[in-house]
Amino acid sequence: MSISRYPRLLNVQQASTNAARTTQPFTRKFIATAISFVIGASLTSFNVYAADEATDKDKQQQKSKAVKLETVVVTSRNRAEAAQEVPLPVRVIGGERLDRDDIKSVWDLPSVAPNLQLNNPGENARKVSPGIRGLGRGGANDSMEQSVGTIVDGVTLYYSGQAWADYVDLDRIEVLYGPQGTLVGKNTSLGAIKIATKAPSFKPSSKFEVTTGELNTLQGKFSTTGPLIDDLLAYRGTFLVTRKDGLYDNTYLNFGKSRETWREENKVAGRIQFLLTPNEDFTGRFIFDKLRSDERVNTGNVLASNGPDIFADGTARPLTTPITANTGYTPSGQYSSVGYLGKFAERSAWFHNADGTVYQPPVGTTDIENSQARPQLTNQHGASAQFDWHVANHTFTSITAYRYQDFDIKNGGQFGKFYVSNSGQQLWNDQFSQELRVASDTAEKKAFDYQAGIYYLDAEVYSDDPSFYGPDAGAWNARAAQYTTLVANTTPSLRAAGRELLRASLDGVYQSSATDATVQSLAAYAQADWHISDKATLSFGVRDTEESKQNKIATQIDRPGEDLDALGALYGATAAQIKAAKDIRLASVPIPNGFDFVKANDIDANLVAWNISPSYKLSEDVNLYASVGRGVKSGFIYFQQYVAPTDAGFVSYIKPEKVLDYELGIKSLLLGRTLQLNVNLYNTEVTDYQASWRRDDPNSTVTGQTISGWGNAPKVVARGIELESNYRFNQELDFNLAAAYNKATYEAEWLVQTPELLATNKYFDAKGQQIANVPKVVINYGLNYQTPVAGYLGRITLQNTYRSSSYFNDNHADFTRQDAYNVTNLSLAIGSLNKKWEAQLNIRNLLDTDYATSKSTYSATAGQTLNIGAPRYTSVTLKYNL
Repeated sequence: MSISRYPRLLNVQQASTNAARTTQPFTRKFIATAISFVIGASLTSFNVYAADEATDKDKQQQKSKAVKLETVVVTSRNRAEAAQEVPLPVRVIGGERLDRDDIKSVWDLPSVAPNLQLNNPGENARKVSPGIRGLGRGGANDSMEQSVGTIVDGVTLYYSGQAWADYVDLDRIEVLYGPQGTLVGKNTSLGAIKIATKAPSFKPSSKFEVTTGELNTLQGKFSTTGPLIDDLLAYRGTFLVTRKDGLYDNTYLNFGKSRETWREENKVAGRIQFLLTPNEDFTGRFIFDKLRSDERVNTGNVLASNGPDIFADGTARPLTTPITANTGYTPSGQYSSVGYLGKFAERSAWFHNADGTVYQPPVGTTDIENSQARPQLTNQHGASAQFDWHVANHTFTSITAYRYQDFDIKNGGQFGKFYVSNSGQQLWNDQFSQELRVASDTAEKKAFDYQAGIYYLDAEVYSDDPSFYGPDAGAWNARAAQYTTLVANTTPSLRAAGRELLRASLDGVYQSSATDATVQSLAAYAQADWHISDKATLSFGVRDTEESKQNKIATQIDRPGEDLDALGALYGATAAQIKAAKDIRLASVPIPNGFDFVKANDIDANLVAWNISPSYKLSEDVNLYASVGRGVKSGFIYFQQYVAPTDAGFVSYIKPEKVLDYELGIKSLLLGRTLQLNVNLYNTEVTDYQASWRRDDPNSTVTGQTISGWGNAPKVVARGIELESNYRFNQELDFNLAAAYNKATYEAEWLVQTPELLATNKYFDAKGQQIANVPKVVINYGLNYQTPVAGYLGRITLQNTYRSSSYFNDNHADFTRQDAYNVTNLSLAIGSLNKKWEAQLNIRNLLDTDYATSKSTYSATAGQTLNIGAPRYTSVTLKYNL
């Protein structure tokens, strides 16, 4: 069996605007009814439970069959406590479910944490960038910090790309909503993801797991733990290797049985840990990890169409404009008014097939042609040491950590089999962090318990952004008049000379822009809990951070290309032809001599965050809480690439992002602790929100030229409600539901390019508009049923994710709309009653739903593209525990 590589989604001439709407009303009504039923039943049960008046005999018999939900222990507040006792919105996914659903990385979390978003799954390590409640996701910006931090075994990953990892032996993952920093490492303004792996154990055990399936999938996991020295030193080792073909075939490089696929997986990762326990009051935990990936991930956009012939304002959009036309301009220097496909037709004398027909790249198919894209190579490793010393009714903790990552990627381009240009990234980042904290014991109930600590970080991100050109670059980038001058001469010798100059105008030119951003951060933080009574608690915390940031940039011309004057003289070209070739090069290489590193002014800032959170226990199993908190994310230095240091907009100082967050919630265990019902209301206001933009180029006199950059949107707000519910019907059957309604909008003027009017650079105010790629409603729900079957343990797990409609782009272009959809996953398993072994059949996207993970609309020189969501996919997993 093989996955269809031509899903129905690719019938996109009318885009997806009308694709699924006819089926959605029933889906919405069904889901709304289900939620209403759960909430209504829960609230009714709460009244019964609170009054403790249930005396009906049948109800008592039913309760006797029920099994209580297990207590979920978390460390979101740096101490082990039941998740239901934590007066904060935190989503916890335990190790059993993580293992059952093969959740091994942050990319898998949005299917179980509704208000957590990531960029296009699997795109590359630079674009992990998690967001919460629709806010905080950034693009490939190597100087910007994250609004949502990732913390692995107590170590905050400064550069989010370090989260490009798969894990084995996960104990739990906690998603913390709202500003963090009064308790955890580096301050984050919108939330944090805490990943906790299992610690070494003195009880020997080992586990093997092998998965195989469609797309040539082969994944192996192995873990082992036990004592090295009884009661003194234990170890845990884990190893993972995964290989899986992508959804896209690069037919340009497929020969015979050899296939090159994109959006694939190809990782090898390992971790070794040691646990030192010289006595009952002192422990040391040491972790060493290494990951390498060699994956074709960054290319694979489906060219859906060239787009319509008419712009949104009614203006005709020429597709095959005569070569004498000279309008329109894109930032990469591609002068032309023709669309993406029209460019090939206009320059058919250059871009043609072997039989002389006009070349056209594959349209509306997952077959792509890319002559220059290369795999992303990622290497990362790290080491950490955590010491915990319990003395004088306090626990002193030290966490020392070092992390390193480098990766190299070549993106290729949407130019089919022609070598026009290639770009990519060569990046190195490392960090050293040290955290010291002290926490009072909480075993005995006291009026106050508290924590305090200091945190130091020293990090660097060095990024080299190269662009290099091939023999077809000149023909693609030339303005229409330049192209005519070089190749449309009636004299054969001059036409031949012009073609040589057109080729040489950019062939072999290699330029790069390197930035080197560093940060030194020192913070002190403290949080206390005042137990006003047995039921009422007031928590308050504060963090003060002193931070210094530096950044510098250099533009380098590594290879300047051929001598056009000498080449022109050799072939007898005219002065006009030589000038046209030089102008083509200058448009793409505007700083022909480059410049050495230029350092911006340092950013030195004092950043203060705080939180106040009262809570009240209505009963042993019902906890009310509220909180108000201020979070802050550091500002950063942004350089506009490939402009001179004297040009306008060369450097921008992006202000810190400030958050004021309000939470109000209830956590409850009902029906004899068989039903968990947690509800949280929130209002998150962000001022000086760090966001990317596209505007007119102030340094250009050419109409239509734009640049992209970063700035501060005055204000954005996210408001909504989050629901988490788990119900254990009996020992065999569990139900789960996690849902969110989220309205995330710009609350002040923020200009966005008008949909599909890039040639005229019109803008509209996005105030009041939902932020891109943020569905208002997300619902994850399902069931797990397991029971003995003929001497074995059988299991059925069914999970569904519903996402309401949203636009992928802030400009709300029609093509970028993704209608509401459901994705359903099913797994069937059979194993031994003692859980020694299990065989599991996994079917992802059971109903083969068509959906996209990203879309971009057309412009004057580009077509409409999209990335498809994974179609139905089947695999088999075998697990064995020693």
